[in-house]
Amino acid sequence: MLKIRTLVVAAAIAFAAPAFAQTRPVVQAPPIIDGAALSGAPPALDSARNAADRLAMHPTVSAERLAQARADIPWSPWVAMHPVFGDTFTEARLPRTARVFADIVQGLSPPIGAAKDAYARRRPFLDNPSVVQCDAPDERLAASGSYPSGHSAGGWAWALVMAELVPSRADTILQRGRDYGDSRVICGYHFPSDIEAGRVLASGVIARMHADPQFRRDLDAARRELARAYPH
Repeated sequence: MLKIRTLVVAAAIAFAAPAFAQTRPVVQAPPIIDGAALSGAPPALDSARNAADRLAMHPTVSAERLAQARADIPWSPWVAMHPVFGDTFTEARLPRTARVFADIVQGLSPPIGAAKDAYARRRPFLDNPSVVQCDAPDERLAASGSYPSGHSAGGWAWALVMAELVPSRADTILQRGRDYGDSRVICGYHFPSDIEAGRVLASGVIARMHADPQFRRDLDAARRELARAYPH
């Protein structure tokens, strides 16, 4: 469990930095994979899985975990990985790592958007406002599809790549990537099946991106940068 002090710092960063938007950047480019096909359709309205999704929207969590979920509201790798790497994990200090994150946005955002448009699943708070435990959702969030989760996809994509680049911290990084997606259920923004679909989509995108020589070069540059910044 994260310490309260770490959560307070993360929350301060999340809400003090206007550059960290709640929703992912939209990239106007052809998807590199078929996101809708890979994620598959969300649970049918009359299915047991959909009923389970709705029952899961009132989780009982500690004050610390709720604070973490609030800190996780921005769609940002710098926010997502702050609990692992601390205050030194910044775009200004790590420009080559920032390049990799920019690559991921370019690869991940179009298939997420295509899948959301294909399925247009309503978000949990639209039909049951009592599920919202964090900040009030903005208009863009409310208008976008719930399935698959962009935060879950982003968190898992960043975690997969950072675990590869800093293998000495792989377990903590992967746990953090999972928690970042789970925070969306705690906050009432997504159903659990949205989270799972986001992770599946992220895994497919990152696998596909590894076939790109330029992405591999960017990874190598970031690996050297991170080795200097975090030698242990």
